[in-house]
Amino acid sequence: MPDELTLPEPAKQGFFTQKAPPPADTSGMTEQVNLMAARMRVGEERYSELRKNSLVVEQNMLSNHKKAMNEVKSLQSEVNELRRSITAIEDKIITIIKELRLTARKEDIDVMKRYLDLWNPVKFITNDQVEKIVDEKLGKKESEKLPSYDSPT
Repeated sequence: MPDELTLPEPAKQGFFTQKAPPPADTSGMTEQVNLMAARMRVGEERYSELRKNSLVVEQNMLSNHKKAMNEVKSLQSEVNELRRSITAIEDKIITIIKELRLTARKEDIDVMKRYLDLWNPVKFITNDQVEKIVDEKLGKKESEKLPSYDSPT
């Protein structure tokens, strides 16, 4: 049947069949490529700015961390110094308390006062005064008196 017109076979529809590309419109395509390139540049600039910002943030975090660690070390040394000072003060307070326990109480002082009132040491006399009184009572004169070992004559 050569007289018959032969129709082209219908295109197969499947996953691996190639579709014919649409007719190329070069002016529209270059415009799209330029638009995509511009968008890509904007995205790259944003990405580089974000990287710079993240680097600055990291550097700030590191410097702040160093400062914080130095402050913590300083505070720890101050706390240790305060602990040593408190311990020294506690030791001194304990020493003072021990010494205060050794001092006389009010009752002890009252007993001593009673003894002093009883003995009345203001009325005590010296050996020289006793010898003088004895000599006067015996009627001896001081010139006749024998030298004593207590007084230098």
